[in-house]
Amino acid sequence: MIFVTVGTHPGQFTRLIKRIDEIAPSIQEKIIVQRGFTKYMPKNVQYFEFAPDLNPYFKKARLVISQSATSLLEFMLSHRKPVITVPRQKMYGEHINDHQVEFAEYISKKTGILAVMNIKMLTIKILKKYNKIPKITKDNLKGLQQRFRYELALLERELGHDN
Repeated sequence: MIFVTVGTHPGQFTRLIKRIDEIAPSIQEKIIVQRGFTKYMPKNVQYFEFAPDLNPYFKKARLVISQSATSLLEFMLSHRKPVITVPRQKMYGEHINDHQVEFAEYISKKTGILAVMNIKMLTIKILKKYNKIPKITKDNLKGLQQRFRYELALLERELGHDN
């Protein structure tokens, strides 16, 4: 099973969900999408808005496709599974800035996972064959944790929660 999660950000992530829906008929594997607040209703995949716990989906998944939020780091540390990250981008109105792009580039460089910036890079071949498990070592864990703290501070500042 392939599990796609867009998180709880209130913005739309139509670009990712439409792409998955578009190529799903060519994949001989179940695809489940957590679409969050995205209004687009997929036609070719099973979907839901939110669930109290995504761990059952993570456990069953062969591959996870996730937005590039800090929850991605938590997933990588908890589940040793292949993951592709697709950052929400400001130019598509998916977020207020491009911090997810920066985070995706950073985490890809440090762990080797695929970060998809251009949605057309998310192909049938990649979904069928991708099996890259994030490489998290003692050496890169400290950098990942620092980046995680940076992302949280940035988000709090932008939401006006800084003290």
